[in-house]
Amino acid sequence: VKPSTTVLSVNKDIIQKGSSFTLTCVVEGYPQPETPTLRRGNTPFTLSCSGVNIKTCTVGFSNIDYSYSGQYNCSTKNIINSQDKLSSATLQINVYSQTDVTMTTTPLPGGRTYYLTGDPLTITCSVEGVPRSSFTF
Repeated sequence: VKPSTTVLSVNKDIIQKGSSFTLTCVVEGYPQPETPTLRRGNTPFTLSCSGVNIKTCTVGFSNIDYSYSGQYNCSTKNIINSQDKLSSATLQINVYSQTDVTMTTTPLPGGRTYYLTGDPLTITCSVEGVPRSSFTF
């Protein structure tokens, strides 16, 4: 008789915006553990599982954005574990992206394609990236 144990892993070291990743939750116990639950905060995810006393469960994510960053928790129990003693594992996922720089200028007066001396000019530069980038202008 063995209480359930849980291991949570991801298939990549670096997870980039727009890419995909798979989380795997492996639970083991005798009697067999219940099908585990996977959550990020209050958001549950549906797992695809195989096995009996050792269950390997996966969920895939694709075209990810920054909202996929966060702490994922996989938990289960069997009749040896009580409700207040769930077997669980936690994994922090951070979504990264390359640095994107965008520069814009104020519209030219009268639809011209060139600036004249004395024309107002505002240049706006924005940078997006994780981890946060710095630049010199």
